[in-house]
Amino acid sequence: MSNYVRSAAYSASQALAAQGLTVKRSHLSEVIAALLGYRTHAALSVEQADLKLDYHLDDAEILVLNLPMGERRTAELGLAAAGAAPSAVTMACVEALKASAGSTDVYVSVADFYDSHARQALAETIYNADDVAGAMAESNASFPNEPEMDIECPPTTDLWAAVDEWTIEADGAMTGEYDPEGDRMFNGDTLNCRGWLIYRKAGRAGLVFIEGDGTGGADDSWRDLDRDDEWAYQQSLGSNPAN
Repeated sequence: MSNYVRSAAYSASQALAAQGLTVKRSHLSEVIAALLGYRTHAALSVEQADLKLDYHLDDAEILVLNLPMGERRTAELGLAAAGAAPSAVTMACVEALKASAGSTDVYVSVADFYDSHARQALAETIYNADDVAGAMAESNASFPNEPEMDIECPPTTDLWAAVDEWTIEADGAMTGEYDPEGDRMFNGDTLNCRGWLIYRKAGRAGLVFIEGDGTGGADDSWRDLDRDDEWAYQQSLGSNPAN
C-alpha cells in the first residue's frame, strides 16, 4: 500500500505544480493517509504491516474517503501559509487517489457511496431475497421492478472507526401491478422492504463485500382506507332521508 500512496502523492504533486503550487510529497502523503481514515501516514504504514489482519487497503474493492479528515489534515500542515489553498490540495489528493486506485471504486463520502452504488445494490439484493420472494408470492400483484429505495443516505455506524465489519441498510417500497379483471380478490400491491449489505473492512476506508439480504412484507394500510371508505358510505346511507 505504500507504493499506492506514493503514486497518489506523486500524481497530486504534479497536478498542483501545473497550477503553480509547490507542495512537499511528504505533506501530500499525510493528506492522502487522512483521506483514507488515518491520523498520520505513520499510522497507515503500521496497520498495513500488520500481518494478523485478514485484509489491507490494497485488498479493498471499494474505498470510501473521509473528506473532512483530509481537509483537517491539510489545515494542520499549514499548507495555506505556503500559498496552497487547502481545498485545492485536498481535491488534488482525491483525484490522485481515484486515478491510482485502478479497478477499485472510490467514493468521497458515505453519502456518495450510497447514492452512486449502495442504493442500487440494495434494491437488487432486496428483489432477489428469498423472504421478499415469499411476500411477492403471497400477493395477488406482480412485481416486475426493483424497490424504490430511500433517497437520503441512511445513518450508519462510523465506517472509518469500524474494525472488522461495516453494514449499510436502508428501507424501500416495491409497488406491484394488480389485474382488476383477475379472479383473485385484491389483497394489496405494495411491499415494505428493508435490505442490508455487509462488508469486511480493508484498512480504515476499504471495503470487501461479504453478503447482502433483504426482507419484505405487505403494506396493509390500504385496508384502513378501505374501511374508512365503507364507513363513509354507510354514513351517507344513514343520513339519506330516502332510506
